[in-house]
Amino acid sequence: MNQFTNMIKLLIFTSLIIVSFTQLSAQESNDFEGWSSLQLDIKATEKLSFSVAEHVRYKNDISTLNNYFTQLETNYEIFKDFQLGGGVRFIKKNDDIGNKQGIESHFRFQLDARYQHKVKQLNLSYRLRYQNKNELGFSEEEGDVTKEYLRFMMGVGYKLKSIGIVFKLKGELFDNISKGSGSKVINRNRFTLMASKRFNKIGKFSIFYRIQETIKPQENLFLPDFTTVSKQIIGLRYSYLLDFRD
Repeated sequence: MNQFTNMIKLLIFTSLIIVSFTQLSAQESNDFEGWSSLQLDIKATEKLSFSVAEHVRYKNDISTLNNYFTQLETNYEIFKDFQLGGGVRFIKKNDDIGNKQGIESHFRFQLDARYQHKVKQLNLSYRLRYQNKNELGFSEEEGDVTKEYLRFMMGVGYKLKSIGIVFKLKGELFDNISKGSGSKVINRNRFTLMASKRFNKIGKFSIFYRIQETIKPQENLFLPDFTTVSKQIIGLRYSYLLDFRD
């Protein structure tokens, strides 16, 4: 009963946070997106793991394809609960704005440092990521600008053992470190509430709700220095684990 009471309190607190950020987001342009993914996780050894995933994302109130991509990742545990990893992403983006429209090819790579630990019944996790992305087939002279970010994520998870569902609340900050990006500002933030359940011999199913805000500089001198573009995202994820450990 105490676990159930604590979970209810956590959900109420999380809901208040989400409602607050939704109200803030409503002050600027807003969109609703749908993200989905299929992922295969491979546990090669006690320390080494891999994953491959296919993602599809829709925008404009889940009516228009935004992008789809393949992502490959690997992680290695340096010492207990601390991992280093990296990944690559091959992206097809649907550009439907401007005079030149169509499917664009982009490439992204990332480097990660992760740490997790337990505090009583809560699982705490942290991730620092360097991210580098650019469009393929174009040089800097032709207008391709590499986008670089430092991202910090912190999450808290709680497993409701009676029904086998894991609830996670995560917050993430993005810092644009691209050349020519101007003043160093936290130009994106995300807040995510996720629920996951693993079924024996079937895999893990997850659903999440996310609020994202992007801060963009204004070029018009008669407008405020920055404008905020916000979106709400509903996501579905399925993953299957292949475990080769002895």
